[in-house]
Amino acid sequence: VMETNMQAMGMELPAKIWIVYNTATRQEIEVQGQKIITFIGKDKGWSINPLTGSTEAQPLPDEAVKSAAGSLSAGGELTNYKENGYAATYEGKDTVNGAAVHKIKLSKGDVLSTIYIDAASYHLVRNTTKATVAGQEVEQTTNYSNYKKTPEGFLFAYNMVVSSPMVGEIKATITKIDVNASLDIKELENPH
Repeated sequence: VMETNMQAMGMELPAKIWIVYNTATRQEIEVQGQKIITFIGKDKGWSINPLTGSTEAQPLPDEAVKSAAGSLSAGGELTNYKENGYAATYEGKDTVNGAAVHKIKLSKGDVLSTIYIDAASYHLVRNTTKATVAGQEVEQTTNYSNYKKTPEGFLFAYNMVVSSPMVGEIKATITKIDVNASLDIKELENPH
């Protein structure tokens, strides 16, 4: 369970994210006193966005669910990539923000990700994902930084910047992480 402070379009957006690895994820973002809720499971997903007039759960397109599948894997898409149906190609070294990185391409169906891993620390520093959503190719880049260990010893990037033509730039800072919290999957699936 992660609590984050997001900044987008000049607004502060508190958010909470629940992840049950290999099963499901739920995200709630508070915008102008209303909650945008998104649920993604292994093969289905839905969203409630009152800002677009949607107060009932609307199914997400299959492409959107497939492109988000990497978030269900502990450690991301690269972890157990073969078992999760991805093909990987090492593209050599590159640079991100002046630092040497290893560049790896991952593909699964029509979803293509390029992952950049810091050559010194082996931390993920960037992930660029291309996917076809509603017939349009969409590219999203996420930059990761400020890695810290939780008291349990798990390493997380506490700062993320997501850039997408659909939403612009979103900055997220993790303010709290609860690893191995007890979660009820039925409660996460419930669109309340």
